[in-house]
Amino acid sequence: MEAPAGDGLVLADPLTRLGLLRHDRAVPSPRRQSLLAASLLSWPLFVGGCGVDEPGVDPVVVPVDPATFGVTEAGPFTCGHRELQTTYTPPGQPPRTIPVHVWYPSTTTSGVHPVYSGIFPDTVAWDDGDLAPAAWSTGYPVLIHSHGYEGFAGNSARLMCQFASFGWLAVAPDHVGNLLADTPNPLPLAIYYERPLDLRASLALVGDLPASDPLAGKADFDHLAMSGHSFGTYDAWALGGAFYDLPGIAAMCAAGNPGSCDAAGEAVFSTDLSERRAKVVIPMAGGHNDFFTTGGEDFERVPVLLMSGSLNPVGADTLYDSVVGIDLTWADVQGGCHQLYGLGNTQNGAADCAVLSDEAGFAIVNPFILAFARYHVLGERGAGVTGLVEGTQGLSPLMSWHHR
Repeated sequence: MEAPAGDGLVLADPLTRLGLLRHDRAVPSPRRQSLLAASLLSWPLFVGGCGVDEPGVDPVVVPVDPATFGVTEAGPFTCGHRELQTTYTPPGQPPRTIPVHVWYPSTTTSGVHPVYSGIFPDTVAWDDGDLAPAAWSTGYPVLIHSHGYEGFAGNSARLMCQFASFGWLAVAPDHVGNLLADTPNPLPLAIYYERPLDLRASLALVGDLPASDPLAGKADFDHLAMSGHSFGTYDAWALGGAFYDLPGIAAMCAAGNPGSCDAAGEAVFSTDLSERRAKVVIPMAGGHNDFFTTGGEDFERVPVLLMSGSLNPVGADTLYDSVVGIDLTWADVQGGCHQLYGLGNTQNGAADCAVLSDEAGFAIVNPFILAFARYHVLGERGAGVTGLVEGTQGLSPLMSWHHR
């Protein structure tokens, strides 16, 4: 199957000179492939942290009271970043090693910024920044995130830092075998179960860090949110418990897409690939995936926030109409494009996507997504959070809100 042309990707130098003309293509299913991404942008620095330096005295850092957290403004922390690595063995496959990125609340305001995949610079996060004390006695709540087709973990780094600036850990693996430079066509069957298992392996890594690690034992997996962008929405639904279409998968294998199928691989989808600790699922810029039965999303066990953009028709409207058995919120942004939830709304070269600027788009969607997680994962019921999630208060007239 030939890859689609996507959203009209235009990459600025030096990326064009490197020949990187495809980046984060959404692949909702082998039969429904769509959309590209583009180059990373910069964003304003979250300012925060506290402490007083005196000669010969270690700084005293006081935990921040989460009751003081706002909703639309920046969080009280800066954004630290680390890249880890883990190895696990998927069913029927050799050991699989994946990079795992972690964004976390920090007090650092200077240092070295990360460069994702050695190409995409991030001007807000600080590599190996100092860890800020947890704002909750139970530790740091966690967001686990999945990037899109031919993407990279930092594709939605702006959202990851939004969570980190409010005291969360944001964790995202690089899905090896489905990155910018290593994705085959067609995708092998194994990647469809390796991607969800990558997320579970990433959580296992963060939960089992050595005692010497500053984050050891501090991740609060009882307060866990799951998000995915583009093809990563498939993983989000999978971790939430969506029901697989086993005969449909066998038929797709018989047709040659996905490739490298065998009975043992097909049987993996009859096992539980979900993450039962997740309290919410947040699919962004993606529709129904043919690996699930029609209505298979009705098997989700937790509230779902479906996010989309009016200029990125990926089937979110159809999905909302067809899913009737779960607590489902759908928020659509007028003028929103595929990278509204990734690199920035204008980052695909289409003229109509430039009407809603990157900053204006982020100011709408990122606080809303975080508010949804705060409401359902942390149980917050402050007026600002409750108004956004229950639809009585809006961030922008550009956002339409639907709930069932």
